[in-house]
Amino acid sequence: MAAHWTGRLGLAGLLVALLWPALASGQPREVRRFDRTMELRWTAGRARVQLVFPEVFTERLRGRLSSGFTSRLLVTAQLVSRKDRTPLARGLQQVTIRYDIWDERYALRIESLAGRRNLKVKSMDEVVQACARIDGLALDTLPEAKLRQRSRVEVRIEVNPTSPEQRQKVRQYLANPDGARAQDSPRSFFGSFSKIFVNEKDFQADAVFIYRSQDFEPAP
Repeated sequence: MAAHWTGRLGLAGLLVALLWPALASGQPREVRRFDRTMELRWTAGRARVQLVFPEVFTERLRGRLSSGFTSRLLVTAQLVSRKDRTPLARGLQQVTIRYDIWDERYALRIESLAGRRNLKVKSMDEVVQACARIDGLALDTLPEAKLRQRSRVEVRIEVNPTSPEQRQKVRQYLANPDGARAQDSPRSFFGSFSKIFVNEKDFQADAVFIYRSQDFEPAP
């Protein structure tokens, strides 16, 4: 019995030794930054962003997915003032990917304020095509935001954020962004959006990808 427990303790010690650097630093394993041309269009006074980010699907992530582990991407986008980086509009998208080893298909769930889409695809190429993009992601805007100024879009992608509590906050927000499902309540949107990231130190990820767009002219 003693030898049995000694073996378990030895294994536990090895796991702690392997994980300790990541736990101690509290930092993502990788942060990569890109300047990327994006498309920004306006529909009914609301900004919509388009961006592709295939490099997020690294060999590490592809291997994890192919092994049957569920992976998540949390995509946050914001339109910021070119002058002082004041946030003018924000948007959120969450992607969940799981490979069903029995069905031999990837199950995808893509969630945003526009709703939820569930897809099943056969290949990794199809996964990347469907998930490595935001296509017309709507950004909600503060009423007093001074949109008649130059701006740029900043997009942050968290790969496999680790906090279950924060993931729950994201799900709750996407289901009911302002607490009353009022579609025209942008001030509440900003308040609810900010609460998702109150405790960012507990919301670490395997990797973080940050994209910065070109400058855009004032809204029409």
